Amino acid sequence: MPELLIDVITSLDGYGAAEGWPGFWGLEGPEYLGWLNDQPEEAYTVLMGATTYRLMHGFAESGEPGTDPLTDQTKVVFSSTLTDPLQWANSTLVSENPVGPCGR
Repeated sequence: MPELLIDVITSLDGYGAAEGWPGFWGLEGPEYLGWLNDQPEEAYTVLMGATTYRLMHGFAESGEPGTDPLTDQTKVVFSSTLTDPLQWANSTLVSENPVGPCGR
């Protein structure tokens, strides 16, 4: 069974933010950093909402340090406001409700 590691600081319909910073992109806890160090070449999927996608894509386009690897990663973006095709490489849009009527 594949391993699932979640660094949750965002939601599918919003984002985490801090004073003077448009987003808070990770707590960098020891488990998360250990996982990244153990598997730096591993491909993993990044889940984002529309706000996070727009911000991170903007950071990547402007050459923000540390965002280059995100372009090559598989990204699944949940949004009812974005439309296909998404501009950022390796991004897939899911515009349907990801929870469905039973998850309300």
